Amino acid sequence: MNNKRITETLKNIANFILFCGGMMIISIILTKYIYNKGNTNIYDSLAVYNKINEIKSEPDNSLQVLFYGDSECYSSFYPKILSSEFNISSYVCATAAQQICDTYAIFKENIKTQKPDIIVLETNCLYRQIKTNKTDKDIVMKLLTNHFSMFAYHSDWKIMAKKIMPPKNVQNKRKNRGFVVRKNVIPYKGKKYMKPTGKSRVLPKDNIVYLNKIKSLCESNNIELLLVSTPSPKNWSYKKHNGIYNWASTNSVTYIDLNLEKELNINWKKDTKDGGDHLNLSGANKVTRYLGNYMKTYYFKK
Repeated sequence: MNNKRITETLKNIANFILFCGGMMIISIILTKYIYNKGNTNIYDSLAVYNKINEIKSEPDNSLQVLFYGDSECYSSFYPKILSSEFNISSYVCATAAQQICDTYAIFKENIKTQKPDIIVLETNCLYRQIKTNKTDKDIVMKLLTNHFSMFAYHSDWKIMAKKIMPPKNVQNKRKNRGFVVRKNVIPYKGKKYMKPTGKSRVLPKDNIVYLNKIKSLCESNNIELLLVSTPSPKNWSYKKHNGIYNWASTNSVTYIDLNLEKELNINWKKDTKDGGDHLNLSGANKVTRYLGNYMKTYYFKK
């Protein structure tokens, strides 16, 4: 009898160890490949959940402007400057590799506690293809999608990720209001990138669907939608400009392309952190002050 109990106990211990080992492997995979801040090419599911919680932690109806988009957005708009120099309260709701479907999801949650006058959508995310099981090139996501139905769509596996991993400390995120401070300098050494052309790059159909949803949500809540293309030789072109301009003109939405704005005086030897992909703090200061003056002129006149 004692031997039988000992055998059962050892078996239970072995099963427990195997279970813990399996959970550890899953956690490592999720942490390294899905929840990876360092690689902006890998979608960060929990960032969406955490960004929603950041805004929920703000006092209700305290934010006048909300910014949305991918890393171009959180590298370009500095809410502290808008607050200190223009008396405009704002928050950057951007996430790494943010897709427009998630912009809509975050925005929809944000307006449950906030009533912004303006939302600024940085346009780089509008050309980011929404990933599905057929188009996703990420090996880990393919593996999960093929074997676990709960990972089949973003909305489903985000909920699952929310349950198995706790949100990051919201207070740490609030310091710079969603902006990421980058002071390093790596100059852009390429050629001039905004050469005029009559050609345009058409927005993906699925992205237009969500862009229209965002526009409708703005209209029903009396919120101004402002599209802004931040300076980026690595990401922007005149064809993309024309694509955004065509949609904005057709839908009576204000669009500003800062890649064409000479008053910014962007110095590509000093104002980029990574050779023309993202702006550094110096470049972000220029963009934010330009936008602050623009908003004071056209939206907050008093």
